[in-house]
Amino acid sequence: MNNKSISVLTIIRIAMVAALLVFVIVLQAGDKSSSASLEDVTESVVDTLDLEGMQESNNRMFQKFYGLNPEDYEGVTLYSPASNMDAQELLIIKLKDNSQAEAVTEAINTRLETQMNSFEGYGIEQYAMLEDHVLDVQGNFILYIVHPDAGQADEAFRNSL
Repeated sequence: MNNKSISVLTIIRIAMVAALLVFVIVLQAGDKSSSASLEDVTESVVDTLDLEGMQESNNRMFQKFYGLNPEDYEGVTLYSPASNMDAQELLIIKLKDNSQAEAVTEAINTRLETQMNSFEGYGIEQYAMLEDHVLDVQGNFILYIVHPDAGQADEAFRNSL
């Protein structure tokens, strides 16, 4: 009976080690950094979009919207709504280190929540666009887009990396 208990425990240990190994491999596979330039990635994404109602914004707007310091990242591209009555937004960030992704996604989710609260109840089209946003983290790049063509932009984003 003792040998059976040991063999069952051994099998469980082997299974746990195998599961851990698979988990680590999957994590590493999804953590690829891209050597693409922010400018090239931005160009690929912007080429798929109609930017009417959006304007390229500066680092001050990035800091205001997201509460993050743009100097902490390799590069930031932000297109924001030209009017407070619009929700369209495009943000592409190239991280200096992949460990920054969590803080950035938290800031983006806070911004999204703020925008959804602002448009809830009266900006039906804008609210629907916010619900259909894309937030895509690919290694050292992050894309956040609120736009009718967000899916196309995400595809261009992924292909440019």
